[in-house]
Amino acid sequence: MELKNQVKIALIKKGWSQRELARQMGISAPYLQDILVGNRTPEQRLKQIEDLLDIKLTKEVM
Repeated sequence: MELKNQVKIALIKKGWSQRELARQMGISAPYLQDILVGNRTPEQRLKQIEDLLDIKLTKEVM
């Protein structure tokens, strides 16, 4: 499953928007969007997404 879809499902379960996730991460919404579509793949931010959303991203994403 794509990173964006994994995060989207987790956000729905948590009741958060992408903007809220970006706020919790301390980054801009456009930067988060770049991560979600694969334009950027910072390991630290991917780990932060896992921690905040309480999910484990699949290996093909990371």
